[in-house]
Amino acid sequence: MSDLIKRLFGNKPSEKSVREDSTDDLIVEQEFLSDKNSVSDVYFRTMEKMEAAISKRNYEKAGQLVRENLEYVPSFVREICAEYGSFDISSIPVLQQGGTILALLNDNEGLVRMQDIVASASELSPWVEKVERHQRDLHLFQAILDAVKKHPNCLQTEVKGLVGETDGRRVANLISYLDKAGKIVRVKTGRAYNLLSSDSPDVPSPPPKRVVGSHRTHQNPPKLNEIDISSLSYVPLPRAPMRWEAQSGREQKEIPEPQDYFEVQDADWSIVAIEKIPLEERPDTAFRQMHPTDSGLFIIDDLGNADGLGQIEAAALHYDRNGKLVAKKGFQHGVYHVGVHPLGCGLIAMSKDCIVHAYDDKLELVLETTLTQAPEILPLIKKFKIQEDQLKNHIRCVALSRNATRYLFTAVDEAWCVDIEGKGLWGVKMPLQEGWTRVATPSDEFGTSDEVNQALSLMGLSLPLMPEDLKSRYHELARQLHPDLNPEDPQALDRMKALNAAAEVLTGVDARSLPEYTSATFVSEMGSTEFEVDGETVTLSFGMRVDEAYASDWIYAAGFAANSDASYIASYSGRVVLVNEKGEGVRVYDIGSVPHRIVDTGDYLYLLTGTRLYVLRDDALHALVDTFDGGDLIVAHTGFGLLEKKRLRWFHEDGKYLGSVTSKDPIRRVYSKGDGIVIETRQRRAFVRGVSAWWE
Repeated sequence: MSDLIKRLFGNKPSEKSVREDSTDDLIVEQEFLSDKNSVSDVYFRTMEKMEAAISKRNYEKAGQLVRENLEYVPSFVREICAEYGSFDISSIPVLQQGGTILALLNDNEGLVRMQDIVASASELSPWVEKVERHQRDLHLFQAILDAVKKHPNCLQTEVKGLVGETDGRRVANLISYLDKAGKIVRVKTGRAYNLLSSDSPDVPSPPPKRVVGSHRTHQNPPKLNEIDISSLSYVPLPRAPMRWEAQSGREQKEIPEPQDYFEVQDADWSIVAIEKIPLEERPDTAFRQMHPTDSGLFIIDDLGNADGLGQIEAAALHYDRNGKLVAKKGFQHGVYHVGVHPLGCGLIAMSKDCIVHAYDDKLELVLETTLTQAPEILPLIKKFKIQEDQLKNHIRCVALSRNATRYLFTAVDEAWCVDIEGKGLWGVKMPLQEGWTRVATPSDEFGTSDEVNQALSLMGLSLPLMPEDLKSRYHELARQLHPDLNPEDPQALDRMKALNAAAEVLTGVDARSLPEYTSATFVSEMGSTEFEVDGETVTLSFGMRVDEAYASDWIYAAGFAANSDASYIASYSGRVVLVNEKGEGVRVYDIGSVPHRIVDTGDYLYLLTGTRLYVLRDDALHALVDTFDGGDLIVAHTGFGLLEKKRLRWFHEDGKYLGSVTSKDPIRRVYSKGDGIVIETRQRRAFVRGVSAWWE
């Protein structure tokens, strides 16, 4: 038990006070500058700097930080072993990605030092092979450069043979590093890449960098309201599993294999014809994302591999209800997130650079604006210290209203609604995931009004003062005046203590808890045990302490309602909240898993997860449909279809099952035609009669 306690909690934190009598200068004292400062703290700080430099493709600086971080590894290992009894850490980035950076920089001396460090501690033996691979990569990087120079315009897939390396995935990874480092150039040709040396005269001129501004730059965000789940109409539902395989005794059900290319099951429908699709009409497999709508079907090529559209980043097709191609367009931007209203017209997409693009049914651009400058996003960037290339991972979804007059986007646990002209309409925030509590230690110090004014002056603030402004200023000053950034300044530590004291007066939070207050640290009790000590019962609780990004209930799906500008937002915990057009919570559905499709037809609400479809009407559950092969929804006036990889199941709008069509090959497209439907795979199409008309 004592060893477990040590592993969970480590040594007792120092009680040393960080407040000083003098507050003539200012800076912040962070947690790592107290007695708890250790090699581990320095190791993790330099590791974060190294990873940030790699993320920014500043490989020279990253190489320097790799060298620095390496020197802390032996002491880090000893410290962990001393504190926890063993070294159970499975990831050491400096020995993994850091080694690749040294190989990229041709830093053989650095790799030799890495080998020596790994050999110095038995706990590092799992990394011996990885470090040896970095040595091979150093030579492989040079071999790739030589091969590309000798064979200009060679295909990327050919390089493996040119350098005599059997691991094609490894070669592709190193080529990616060389491309990012500007040592070679990859030129996309259709679905392949040609390679050139960076100094080759054949290197094409880079396309002009897209500059897209925000239509909201000079606006203030609307008020952000946290949703009070307890005040809403609460609809608990049978929970959807993340995966059926994870459920004891419930194996994935196989879809019956058809005897012919297509086969009807559980219905009196008939397949009247199966024909081979002419080569020129076959679906382009580059279009792999299907988004059924009331007006037809959008299909997205998110990798820019579509044929016949030239050099593109992505593309889209739009078919009408009868399967006729209405529009086809290549995009000069990528597609990272897509939102399509099932009853609306057009689509909205966000590229990896966090620019939002909205299109109508003819794929004509109707809106283009960057979220990086949105007034709602800027505070989140500061709050979570989000790197520029990581912002896309914090914005999880975008959605367009049915009449395309407003859109919404989500970031971490917040959702924001904006009209098409750029006016902010509302903002909501999901409450924390269940079980998490915010922690900060109250200060024992009390400041007079004069001391409060002095603290405001020291931090360059004034009344009225918002908490977020105080937190933002606190971090800003810490970044400017940190001793690590001012190693030649002997007064740096005193400045930190002075700023800590000022912030303590203004927040009422103990100086040692200021990092928790400003970074919002949270704790969750994971369990407890009781035991007797000298005749008294002692309860020991075990918990986890994390920052706000981990404890937050991130919003992963969103969509607008059918007949109003109300919307649905769905979080990681499986809570789906209906929000009215003013941003006020109305109802919450608790399904235990994130839906990837939310479809409101006005009569029914459909929530589709990776394992289950819910059919609801207001508070009432009408049907549950389990799915074992993912799938998507096709919504029509008279019912809906659940389209899986090799099966289409059709239902009445209330969820009553009507029948299925299975295929030998993956289904690429489905549409209604006359008194039946047409189902297409890559090479064949089937005409199925007897299915009720989709459209009234």
